[in-house]
Amino acid sequence: MLCGGADRPVAELGGLTPFEAAATPHLDALAGRGSSAALEVIAPDVPPESDSGAMALLGYDPATHYTGRGPLEGLGMDFWQPDGYSVAFRVNFASWDPQTRRLDRRTSRDLDEDDQTRLVEEITEQVRLDDRVGFSLTGFGRHRGILALTSDTVPLSGKVTNTDPGFVSRGPFGVPVNAPSATPATCTPFDGDPAAATTAELVNRFVAASAEVMQRSEVNARRRALGRRPANLLLVRDAGDTLPQLAGFTERTGLTLSMYGQVPAERGLAQLIGARFTRSRPARGQSEPDYYRELLPRLLADPADAVFVHLKGPDEPGHDGRPHDKVRAVEEIDAHFVGPLAEALTEDDTLVVTCDHATPCEMGIHSPDLVPAVAVGPRVAADAVTEFGEKAALGGSLGARRASDLLSVLLTGSDGGRR
Repeated sequence: MLCGGADRPVAELGGLTPFEAAATPHLDALAGRGSSAALEVIAPDVPPESDSGAMALLGYDPATHYTGRGPLEGLGMDFWQPDGYSVAFRVNFASWDPQTRRLDRRTSRDLDEDDQTRLVEEITEQVRLDDRVGFSLTGFGRHRGILALTSDTVPLSGKVTNTDPGFVSRGPFGVPVNAPSATPATCTPFDGDPAAATTAELVNRFVAASAEVMQRSEVNARRRALGRRPANLLLVRDAGDTLPQLAGFTERTGLTLSMYGQVPAERGLAQLIGARFTRSRPARGQSEPDYYRELLPRLLADPADAVFVHLKGPDEPGHDGRPHDKVRAVEEIDAHFVGPLAEALTEDDTLVVTCDHATPCEMGIHSPDLVPAVAVGPRVAADAVTEFGEKAALGGSLGARRASDLLSVLLTGSDGGRR
């Protein structure tokens, strides 16, 4: 799964998408040998995230099963309380200057992981909310994090708004805002449920108290001295208080599954469907090509019937509007991962390459665009497509129109009537 790989035509690339502009001889060879499709991941008006995209590609329709990113993240970090009440949120470590009213929702992506860990430790040590309500907090990926509120006795609800102005809630889905407000929002309940009102109050208290801790942290004193923006505000979004109810992957398919993922939500998904999960990402300072060369033998030696792998490379250049870097990320995957993997597989193996969502460079956010997919294997008849890309995939005959149909098509040759 090439995270955020799908895109739209980019003026800087001469009207081509990064897939179309990149030199991808191995992906193109797969397209020539196999069958392609352009997949709708969730719905025309719902931009997927990596967790909902993965859920769909594994055959679970997010439109039916998804309960929000927060619960999967919380479960994946072991923050979820099976008894009592839990609400979990996605978090951004942000930088907020109330005088200039400048909000950097991702702290310029330059927050060192050690500094992020120290901020989490300071918040955990110094913030107290309520003797009856606990919280768990972690950071990862420089600017991302997870927050969970739990209680044995106090009812809590995920029906609260985001404080992150970059996302609005549409049911369980967090939908990115193309031109977000430059001001952090206040958490409010969606309805008159007392549990939602309590949760919103707790969130606002936590955001304010953690901001005070971060503001006086030595971490931010050093950042200011270096001319960097302080990481002084936590933005929360994607609240949820219910885990999805999902049948086991083996129960549904007869296959064992191993997942290699980069985000806690994928670990949570793996727990729910009975898959083996391995956290897999480049080590600090490790190049993407070196990571792919290290990862490949592990995948080939994995004893599971089905192996799912999440490659993050193309996504961040899409978010940051760096199309040439996105092209380079795609080319590195093609040369150092897809090519060697395709060469190592046997005639009995099936290989699928696709995306969890689109991250168009000229938008900088996820979009609900169709994503290209190609499958090669003994039960896949070749079609006329000879290139891997968004436009080329539209001419494929793989038979799947939605991402949640793809696995059924590969296993049975039918989408099971799902639309």
